[in-house]
Amino acid sequence: MRALFTGGSSPLGMRVLQCVLDSEQYDEVWYSVHEQNVTIKHPKLRILRLSLEDLVDLSQISEPLTQVIHFAATTHTRNEQEYWQTNLRGTVNLMEAARARGCRRFFFVSTRCATEGSGAYAESKRAAERELQKVDWESLVILRPAEIYGLTGTEGIDRLLKLGTRFHLVPLLWGSRKVQFAPLHADDFTAIACAVLMEQRHGVHILDVCGPENLSGTEIASRIGRRYGALPIPLWWPAFRLILQGLQTVGVNAVNPDQIKRLEGSKTAHASSNDDTLNRPMKRFLRE
Repeated sequence: MRALFTGGSSPLGMRVLQCVLDSEQYDEVWYSVHEQNVTIKHPKLRILRLSLEDLVDLSQISEPLTQVIHFAATTHTRNEQEYWQTNLRGTVNLMEAARARGCRRFFFVSTRCATEGSGAYAESKRAAERELQKVDWESLVILRPAEIYGLTGTEGIDRLLKLGTRFHLVPLLWGSRKVQFAPLHADDFTAIACAVLMEQRHGVHILDVCGPENLSGTEIASRIGRRYGALPIPLWWPAFRLILQGLQTVGVNAVNPDQIKRLEGSKTAHASSNDDTLNRPMKRFLRE
């Protein structure tokens, strides 16, 4: 098989890319690089300089291109148009170019936040899902992960973990039932993504991948506090949200503009899809 892999420079994408390279199913893997330097070497790996925001040129790849594995996305930005440019228009550009190279298999990493009213990131992913489903694929797999942690990153739950371990403080969000998390460890997501890829499923599959528990902001903070001796700082969410929104109106973005909607918005699921590959033991948040 000949595959094109986007988003391999991210810590999560790199893990899955390594799995693909190690698989005997793939003979040639094209790794799209935009601004990042190439940090991985493998005899199967081919490098393709590519920007999803521009006209996507895949002419270097011999036909047929068997599969696209699409991790690349804009996840956090203060310019909401960048979400639409990369996550929607970039995905459509990639899809059309891949189809022109004979591709009939597409693996797309979306989000369980892909619902209406959940902010520009979520809605751009939702729109991309819809565009992909308009096309007749031999295989279309859409993976919708919940909040991934365990990558020592600076976003989401990893950011809370850093506050807890470094400063021994953690925000405790309370006062809203809309604030819910289904923490998914990066190891579990990687194992599931790789397993689904290796199955080479036919038809359309939309799979929600959530951690084994649905936790409130209070429960998340309490566990971080107990594990790392961090002091929970109670923040009543209705008031805290008003403060953040007030700051945004005067041009002070303490968080990215869509973060409030993404946090409060509806989710596609609160538990993993009823699928044998997904129904495996997973790490419980800070109870591994």
